[in-house]
Amino acid sequence: MKKKMEAKTNKINREKIGKDCIRIAKLAGDLLIRHQRKISKLKITYKEAQGVTSNADHASEQLIIKELKKVLPSSHFLAEEEWHSKKLKDYGSVKNLEMCWVIDPLDGTHNFLNGSDYFSVCISLVDRGTPILGLVYRPSSGEVFYSFKESKSFYINSKGKKSVVKLERIKDLKESLLVTGFATEKGEIFDKEFELFKKMMSYCRGVRRFGSAALDICYVALGFWDGFWERGLAPWDIAAAGFIAKNAGLIVTDYYGQDFDPYATSFVVGVKSIHDQMIQHLK
Repeated sequence: MKKKMEAKTNKINREKIGKDCIRIAKLAGDLLIRHQRKISKLKITYKEAQGVTSNADHASEQLIIKELKKVLPSSHFLAEEEWHSKKLKDYGSVKNLEMCWVIDPLDGTHNFLNGSDYFSVCISLVDRGTPILGLVYRPSSGEVFYSFKESKSFYINSKGKKSVVKLERIKDLKESLLVTGFATEKGEIFDKEFELFKKMMSYCRGVRRFGSAALDICYVALGFWDGFWERGLAPWDIAAAGFIAKNAGLIVTDYYGQDFDPYATSFVVGVKSIHDQMIQHLK
């Protein structure tokens, strides 16, 4: 099975598909920027236990799917807004699909709707549950994080300069600056997560919360933050960013130390020394 998957992914023109994905993400990003300039005219709706969405999210998703169908015509799709519109709960129907695009057309919708520039477009190609491509794009700055299969991850800064993401720091958890998010649904789940937040605060130098898990994870890979954790994320939140972080040399698991799985219910990332300490406190 592994050889079959490798043969199929090796047939993909990495350079072309990479350029196509970056182009598509930028098209979606331009669309989002245009919508954000007219925030007052956006139609906002609420997803049960999942926060808000708007016609900007839907327009971005439709554009991405339309363009990706041209890149790999026979591929499948797991896209956030379509998923919620169908009120689906179980990922079993898509988890083992070959060549499935996992898409978050707008990660950080709350930020976006308040005029903040901290939001992103996420595109990942997942084959039978295993990511083989990850792309996270920040429209406001033009920053691109990208990785394909088992290659290194690279970063394109706001000036268009490309560089390989390298790990150049190892710290103890008490010296670290961490980043996280909370469960969207208030109540008992939120209370538990907030207690965990306070606990982690006592073991590190500080914790930040910005509202786009994908960007948070990518900036951990870049070195802005030292580690990230969160429970209750969806595949479209972490498939691309988790894959990028892993290929950048970070340790990516769930709260129990199990290897990175985009369908897992918890997520932890950091350099090995910090990651191991985080796991001890998160279990």
